Amino acid sequence: MAAKPSTYKRLMVHTLTTNFREAVKIETAEMCHPKKGEVCVKNKYVGINASDVNMTKGRYFTSGKPPFGVGFEAVGEIVEVGEDVENFKVGQSVTYMNSNMNTYAEYVCIAVAEVLPVPEANPGYLTLLVSGLTAGIGLDKAARITAGESVLITAAAGGTGHIAVQWAKAAECHVIGTCSTEEKEKVLKDLGCDRVINYKKEDLAEVLAKEYPKGVDVIWETIGGKVFQDCLKNLALRGRLLVIGGISAYKDEDRAAMEKRDLSDLPEQLLFKSSSVVGFMLLHFGECFASYFKYMSESLEAGKLKCVLDNGEKSTGKEFFGMEGIIRGVEHLHSGKNIGKVYARVS
Repeated sequence: MAAKPSTYKRLMVHTLTTNFREAVKIETAEMCHPKKGEVCVKNKYVGINASDVNMTKGRYFTSGKPPFGVGFEAVGEIVEVGEDVENFKVGQSVTYMNSNMNTYAEYVCIAVAEVLPVPEANPGYLTLLVSGLTAGIGLDKAARITAGESVLITAAAGGTGHIAVQWAKAAECHVIGTCSTEEKEKVLKDLGCDRVINYKKEDLAEVLAKEYPKGVDVIWETIGGKVFQDCLKNLALRGRLLVIGGISAYKDEDRAAMEKRDLSDLPEQLLFKSSSVVGFMLLHFGECFASYFKYMSESLEAGKLKCVLDNGEKSTGKEFFGMEGIIRGVEHLHSGKNIGKVYARVS
């Protein structure tokens, strides 16, 4: 293996804004070396997530005081091992979610407790981290899906959504998925969606009211705003609306200035349906990570789970590569044109 260089490139947040390109700078830093209980990973691919712009705005996972790193997940190869590290070695392929949130870099030093071994540095494993774990754990532990229930997945053709669709189908649920293009419709049908709603052609609230008059048992809600309201109105008796995010508002600079939604009747809506609205934040379920990742990776390797990947080549005509490629990838995700998990190649 070639010797580590003396410097490496990384993205650092210098301006608090949801405009990712304006928020970050590409820096050259002195090479990092692992401390006790750490390994140094040469990143090969990094996963891109909608909440990257929440990080650059300083909304969570940071002190809110620039400069700070950004990026949730990566897959690569160990190039250096720190003291007291026994179960990992140089040259080994690994994937990880970094609690320091600084994976948008060529090299990262990380505690071994956050590292998971993989057979090869394949970008498919990125789909099983933030996206896959959110889908599996969220549907099982928070939404408590059971066979025979109807499950609505919003943004179903996205990085997390397309895994959630497959997870709910594997649980023998009737799965409804929303999307915005005919190409995404096809992907969702291929993944097993029982009903695909293209909201550019059909009104979500009208379809649900007409085709599911008793309501939907479980709703996976990632959009916010009007979509949240429409979903809430169409929740079944004893239904569960799982709030995963609110991507429609992620790019708003001033959340205090956002249009206020009237939720004054929420208690009554929940009471008379014995229904519930449940929030889900992945980091609160850390005890489940290893077992769920193991199950999903085995399913991926056995061909039982399909990971749809978007590296920009087909969707934009140019691969997302390097630090600039990461920036383009974030912009692509927030354009709403991505299909599946967006990722960038680092090396």
